Amino acid sequence: MLNEGMNPEETGILSKIFSSKAPSQIMDFFLDHKEFDYSPAEIALKTGLSFKTITREIPSLEKFHFVKKSRRIGKTIMYILNSDFPAVKTLEKFTLEMSEYINVEVIDGDLNSRENDDKVSSRLIEPN
Repeated sequence: MLNEGMNPEETGILSKIFSSKAPSQIMDFFLDHKEFDYSPAEIALKTGLSFKTITREIPSLEKFHFVKKSRRIGKTIMYILNSDFPAVKTLEKFTLEMSEYINVEVIDGDLNSRENDDKVSSRLIEPN
């Protein structure tokens, strides 16, 4: 969703890709279940989003190459994470690192800890 009063041309790339909470929930699902393909009905069931929301958001995620059609079962199109797309690989790494960062904050109990920031920063800039 665009911020009120903001010109659509002024939005950043993440706002264009993740226009609401739904696309990020769908991507979280696919990143956690990347080995298999899923129908829109299965995605809706597993994410708690409505079928209508899934069918509205999947074409956008497909357009940005985050997911792709894998096969058809009868009239149902199955979708899978597009793990070959470099941006998906980057997003996988980013979500893993951010989840580690959030877990460190929760475990250490200090959300503003400079030490935690330093731990995560060092992991973010280390080469593979």
